[in-house]
Amino acid sequence: MIRWEHATYTAPEEAPKAGHTVALKARRALSAEEALVHIAGTDRRPLLVLRECLKCSGTEDALMSSKEDNERTYLLARWFHCVKLAPDVLESDHPFRNLFPGEKPSHLFIANPDGSARHDLAGEHSRRELWGAMEAALAANYQGGVDSALQKLGRILDDLDEIDGSLADLESRYELAIAADGADSPKVKKMRKELDELGQRRTELLGRADQAQALVLKPATPSEKP
Repeated sequence: MIRWEHATYTAPEEAPKAGHTVALKARRALSAEEALVHIAGTDRRPLLVLRECLKCSGTEDALMSSKEDNERTYLLARWFHCVKLAPDVLESDHPFRNLFPGEKPSHLFIANPDGSARHDLAGEHSRRELWGAMEAALAANYQGGVDSALQKLGRILDDLDEIDGSLADLESRYELAIAADGADSPKVKKMRKELDELGQRRTELLGRADQAQALVLKPATPSEKP
């Protein structure tokens, strides 16, 4: 799964107007530059920003393909600051409206954290275009290539899928064996040992996955440093 950040913006309070004692918060569209600064924050990873529409709200349909394998997309997304914006982002006074200009705004875009090298994608786009844009952003922001990490991570996740399947099957048979033979039966004890071994193997694989995806960002440029 992709770890999405659901970006929001709270307008600063304005001074009370004549005849009023309560400060007001006026909603307005920020400039594209202001909106990017707010969304990126202090996160120096490249940005993947998705605009939901009413049709795809609550899903990843604008990013994922229903016809092709999405595994590489999920793997690449691990190294991005992934931001999801609600469908009302296209309202004229929405703070992030200017991130999606034009009469036919893109559904998502990929960019460096400062908004440079932006690549817009419509709801219908090829895997080649998406992956090319993602890989270019990773190459621009991380030290070294990502191909080796992707290969290692892909193999580890395949092994995890296999172990998860084995665990689910064994846990079902374990529960049935307890009901039929009792918790102290040799059969149940043997299965318990197998479950523990599979669990330990799964923990090891998760640790290897963390290592495989630990890419290092390039040093901050002078303009990025506080």
